[in-house]
Amino acid sequence: MQNKPALLLSLILACTAAGAEPLNYNIVEFDESVSATVPRDTMTASFVIRAEGRDRSAVNRAFTAKLQSFSRRAEGKTFETAQFGRTAVPTYEYRNNKRILTGWQESVEFSVESKDFAALNRLIADSQAEAEVQNTSFSLSKQKQKETVDELSRTALHRFQERAADLGKALGFSGYKIVKLRINESGSPSAVLEKSLAEGRYAAMPEALSAPAAPDLPVSPGSEEIRVTVSGSIQM
Repeated sequence: MQNKPALLLSLILACTAAGAEPLNYNIVEFDESVSATVPRDTMTASFVIRAEGRDRSAVNRAFTAKLQSFSRRAEGKTFETAQFGRTAVPTYEYRNNKRILTGWQESVEFSVESKDFAALNRLIADSQAEAEVQNTSFSLSKQKQKETVDELSRTALHRFQERAADLGKALGFSGYKIVKLRINESGSPSAVLEKSLAEGRYAAMPEALSAPAAPDLPVSPGSEEIRVTVSGSIQM
């Protein structure tokens, strides 16, 4: 049987440990969300430039001419252009179980971004002889997204404060303090239009843009919903 001094010491230690833990009373957790529908303000088109044939020098000359012509069209402040994936490879075919060199192919990919939809559509139309469009997409620029998120965050925080004050009054308290606060944001994805080479048409994704449209017809960029949620807990 445990002696009395040891038992007394154990009780004292237990009480001390319990007293060291903060007692959180009158804690209320809730969240406030606000959202906005924002038109997509940026269009991006992906191009492929390629040339192929039997003679390597002739292929290179044809490829270089296409590349220079397209590069001149895509110059200027209206466009942001990125080049990637340039290749020059031989092509083969098999005859009697032997691989035979049949020619050469050169290609390069371009991504062109612009906020001027009309200008980018003109580039697509004017460059058909040099470049093949792989897909186009519409998105929200980082600047516009940041501006929207900042504005929604201020609104959500203001609503959180108002609700906290209302809850305090309803429960008979004169004030409150914020214990924990978290801000989350979410948005809908970009719309991508992929070109079907077999049909020569665009198939839009997601389903909201599922109806195909001819390449020479304008396509609505759509909009994105941005939502900001302020979650937190307050103590009365």
